[in-house]
Amino acid sequence: MEPDYDVIGMGVCAFDLVIEVERCPGPDQKLRADRIRQQGGGVAGTALVAVARLGGRCAYLGALGDDTFGSFCVREFEREGVDTRFISRPAGASALVAVIVADRSAGTRMILWTDQDAPRLPAESVTADVVRRARVLHVDNYFPEAALAGARLARSLGVIVTMDLERQDERTDEFLALGDYVTVPEDFARARYGTEGAEEGARALYGEVARHGGRAAVVTDGVRGSFAVTAGGALAQPAYRCEVVDTTGCGDVYHGAFALGLARGWDLPHIMRCASATAALKCRKPGGRAGIPSMVEAEEFLRTAEEV
Repeated sequence: MEPDYDVIGMGVCAFDLVIEVERCPGPDQKLRADRIRQQGGGVAGTALVAVARLGGRCAYLGALGDDTFGSFCVREFEREGVDTRFISRPAGASALVAVIVADRSAGTRMILWTDQDAPRLPAESVTADVVRRARVLHVDNYFPEAALAGARLARSLGVIVTMDLERQDERTDEFLALGDYVTVPEDFARARYGTEGAEEGARALYGEVARHGGRAAVVTDGVRGSFAVTAGGALAQPAYRCEVVDTTGCGDVYHGAFALGLARGWDLPHIMRCASATAALKCRKPGGRAGIPSMVEAEEFLRTAEEV
C-alpha cells in the first residue's frame, strides 16, 4: 500500500510576528517599523510549508491551542496545503509565539520567543496507523517525548526518519540513535565534538549516527554551505548567491526540501542542490515562509545559480 504523504512533520509550529526595519535600534531607542506582518513559523512547521510549496504531500502531527495564535497556525497550514487532520487542539492552549525583527541593512534577524502556553502532543497519541502513512517522518527536538515516540515507530515500520537538531539537551543521545538522516548546524557539531567547520563536524556526527544504523550526517553552515557524510563518501554543497532580505527560516526550508527529495527517491547530490537553492530563495522576503519557492522557481534558479 502506497503511503498517503511524502512527509509527515512533528515538532514546532509557531506564530511569528515579523517586524521589518532598516536597522535594529539600540538600547532605549524608538524606531518606526517599515512593516509588521503575521506569519506561521517554527522548525517543523516551516519545513512542511516548504514541502507543500515544492509540490509535496505532507501533514503536521502535533498540538496547537484553540486561541488566536493557534488558530492562525492551523489556517495557514490549510492555506498552504499542509494536511491538518492530525493536529490536536487542547482548550486554553496557544502556540509557540515569536517576535522577529528583520534588519534589512545587515540581512540578519533577532528573535524573541516563548513556548509557555504551547501544548505538547502526548507520546501515546503518536500511533503506527499515522506514521506508516508517510515516506519520511521529519522531526525536530523541541518537544522530545512525541518526536522520539514517532521516530521509534518510524524506524520499526521502515519509514525514513529525518532530524533537524538545532540544540543539544539531555535527550540528544536518544535522538541521534533514531535518525536516518540527521542534520545539525555547525555550532551544534562544534559544541558536541569540538570540531571546526562543516566537514569536520559532519564526519564526527556520522561516526555517531552510523553506530545506530543512521544513513547520513549533514552539517549546515550558512553562507559556507553544507557538508554530508554517508557510508559511500562525503559531499560538499556550496551555498548559492541570492538577494538577502531576511535569513529567518533558511535552515527549516533546507530541511523541508531535503525530506521531500528523500521521499521522491532523488540521489543525495540532487537533494542537497535543491535544498540549498530553496533556502537561498527563501531569503528574498522577510519572515520564515514568505520567500519559499515553488519547485519550478527552484529549478529555474539552479540553471543559472552562482555558488558563494
